Amino acid sequence: MSTSLQQFYNDKDTKENVHNYLIDYLEKEAVKRVFDRKDVSAIADAKEVIDRAFDNLEVLFNSKAEKKESINQAR
Repeated sequence: MSTSLQQFYNDKDTKENVHNYLIDYLEKEAVKRVFDRKDVSAIADAKEVIDRAFDNLEVLFNSKAEKKESINQAR
């Protein structure tokens, strides 16, 4: 996995700011579409995908850190 992605994961403030920006943008787009009487179901899907992607970062990088720790403890 990319080291820049791991740096992003480790920078909690930046990660939270990016997540909040994406969700805020989706919310604004949803409101705009509601007023235009357009379908907004894709917005909910997009939010779920964004949330899962950020959760997946946790799985990717947190599990690697735990594996390294358990290897060191076994020695």
